Amino acid sequence: MENTLQRFLFEHANIRGEIVSLDSSWRQVLERRKYPVSVRKLLGEVTAATTLLAATIKLDGTLSIQIKGHSGLQLALAEATGSNSFRSTAKWSQDNEMILENTNLLKDGAIAVTITPKKSGQPYQGLVQVQGESIQESIEGYMQQSEQLTTRLWLASNDQRASGMLLQKLPTKEPVESDDWNRITTLASTITNQELISLDFEMILNRLFHEETIRVFEGSPMQFICSCSEKRTDGMLQSLGEEEVRSILNEQGNVNITCEFCGKNYIYSSLGIDRIFSGKSIDPVQDSHGSVN
Repeated sequence: MENTLQRFLFEHANIRGEIVSLDSSWRQVLERRKYPVSVRKLLGEVTAATTLLAATIKLDGTLSIQIKGHSGLQLALAEATGSNSFRSTAKWSQDNEMILENTNLLKDGAIAVTITPKKSGQPYQGLVQVQGESIQESIEGYMQQSEQLTTRLWLASNDQRASGMLLQKLPTKEPVESDDWNRITTLASTITNQELISLDFEMILNRLFHEETIRVFEGSPMQFICSCSEKRTDGMLQSLGEEEVRSILNEQGNVNITCEFCGKNYIYSSLGIDRIFSGKSIDPVQDSHGSVN
């Protein structure tokens, strides 16, 4: 199934799992910017991991995974809202993009996992250093340290699909038998990147766990949705301060804010800036197509 997150449960092992497949929704991300192959692959893995983690926590808010590197990758960021929508973007050094294809983009990097409740509570951020050349091990370490949840991840992506699988010990007073966890994660580790990308959920579960008793739940649809808005952009400009914003306005004739996720432009005239800093509704914001928000 396209653009779906599928949950499942091992009946006799106190272990749960999830598989996500992002197809046309992932291609929507790629339509907005031409990413180098290595950056695109990593961003797809980060995006799949973010949707999987957001579903395990079941948060009414957002969960984001942000990676900052020191070898050409400036930023890879994915954000999931609830368990049904996501957005993602990346920045990289464009001085010599060919170098990116032969470099460990994660070298000496750090991964930040940020959880932001929708209604109440303060945002929480956990920070871990990248371990090895893949993000799986680092995120697994974060889940163990910060959430006390033993977790394993398998991630893969290409220009058509971003996919991932997660296994996790269920929180329980009774310890999960190590033999169950070792057996099931060993079976899961036989999955190849190509299989993870190309096979549907039923085939993956049958391929890996045909001797296990598994309960499969109804799939959850996933979609690319950007949460940028005029209100958020207003707030960002207010945080810059009136003096700085008016300096940009005087220099450029307007203030143009482009969303890094969806590419939408918010263009502010002098009347729009007056509206923001006077608190009055004077001038609507126009997007890059000239439509009024």
